[in-house]
Amino acid sequence: MLSYDMGKRGNASRYDYLYRRIRHDIAHGNILPDEKLPSKRALARNLGVSVITVEAAYAQLIAEGYVRAEERRGYFACELSPVACGGKRDGQRGRQRGGDHLRGIAASDSIPENAIRRPSPASAGLTQFPALSPERRLALPGTSPRMVEGVPAFASEGGPATPASSSESAATALFPYQTWARVMRRTLAEESSATLAQAALGAGSPRLRRAIAAYLREYRGMDVPAERIVVAAGSQTLYQLIIQLLGRDRAFAIESPGYPLLERMYDAQGARCASVPLAAGGIDVAALSESGASVAHVMPAHQFPTGVVMSAAHRRDLLNWSRMDAARAFSSDGPRGRFIIEDDYDAEFRMSGRPIAPLASVDVAGRVIYLNSFTKSLGAAFRIAYMALPEDLAAQFELKLGFYSNTVSPLEQLALARFIEQGHYERHVNRLRTHVKRLQDGLVGRVRESSLAQEVAFEGLDRGLYFSMRVRKGAQDRAVGALQAAGVQLAFLGRGPLAWSGAQSGESVFALNCESLNIEELVLP
Repeated sequence: MLSYDMGKRGNASRYDYLYRRIRHDIAHGNILPDEKLPSKRALARNLGVSVITVEAAYAQLIAEGYVRAEERRGYFACELSPVACGGKRDGQRGRQRGGDHLRGIAASDSIPENAIRRPSPASAGLTQFPALSPERRLALPGTSPRMVEGVPAFASEGGPATPASSSESAATALFPYQTWARVMRRTLAEESSATLAQAALGAGSPRLRRAIAAYLREYRGMDVPAERIVVAAGSQTLYQLIIQLLGRDRAFAIESPGYPLLERMYDAQGARCASVPLAAGGIDVAALSESGASVAHVMPAHQFPTGVVMSAAHRRDLLNWSRMDAARAFSSDGPRGRFIIEDDYDAEFRMSGRPIAPLASVDVAGRVIYLNSFTKSLGAAFRIAYMALPEDLAAQFELKLGFYSNTVSPLEQLALARFIEQGHYERHVNRLRTHVKRLQDGLVGRVRESSLAQEVAFEGLDRGLYFSMRVRKGAQDRAVGALQAAGVQLAFLGRGPLAWSGAQSGESVFALNCESLNIEELVLP
């Protein structure tokens, strides 16, 4: 029987504390692979908590791949690979942190019991892409990213599944413009020329970077100093900076299927790309090793477009891949070795349970570059994104790229810092998450009440801004036509960069985003 002192949970909720303790024990081998966990009722009785608390903790562990549920048998711990030692650097960090990496997982999982933070419960058209060129395997060779076969593309610069410009996103529609105007007026009245000048520095405003660091600490469980955060005008600018920082002589691996514009953006910067297929729990690490890539661009929390959540075992394997040659990661010419770019583009929109823990939160070897953007949550008018760099890369950024002027307006940076500090951002995201969940639930409910109910199955609900739909063969035209007419965005996961081997014979699979849907006007056959 598992025993934890629930009185030591500090400010954490009961289910969050229990989830973290069980995750820690599985990651460190205190709970062995395939070991059966107590039943929900037995564990609840032993700990003096409700069954709902245990159920929520188990659900989060299942979502992250630490635990599997077997019907009529119970809950079992999943098997994780041992952590690879990357040489002297890892050994030094392991001794400083108590050697946790030698026993299993990164030391970030060894969170003191009284210091656990509580994260928050955190124009329509069918897009079909041309076949890939087997020689170059580029996402959209010779094709406009905004218009394919006469229909608006499913993705734009704002990140995966961003609505086309002809439709208004929920973030844009619900944004509190009056509040923003008041914040901007206060910024104009109170900020000094010195703070405006600081915001023009390469990495951005120190105040905004501190606000982002506090947000990541509170809601994503990442303890990142503000000095290691870089602000830029959108994700594309960050990609350019990363390529300059790591070097154009590398090959960048991208997930297949994946975000269609990624390969185009890397290619435009002169970087080579390798397309790596997905396995059941995330990117195929064996194929990644064979690809020759030294940088992997992944979306562990909610992969676009399949909706796959990277399992704990895949996360461990991917971190092990990045730790190879870590002892020789930096030279006089700049960073060497392998790195992971973690694209956490819609982490704020997980609608059930706590957000999936970022890879960066369990990276002690300094191999993960964390990326996120405010475009998803604030709307397309805000071209502000940020990345959190490992310690050594942050030093390299200052040395190699610190001379750049920042690409975001100093006034916007300082106003956004205030917007976050005063709680407006959190309140807006909570409203937006509730709104999007209502749209998803409304769409799914209407479909299940319609004549399409037997032809359609949904997957990945509540994981983020979009989800997937499987349509039985023969019903595709009818289902797609009805949803298109209702204003639902769809992307066919059938060929080109969105081709997915997860589709079964006799069915078609689509990625859906219903941010711009008007439920009241939704009419289905």
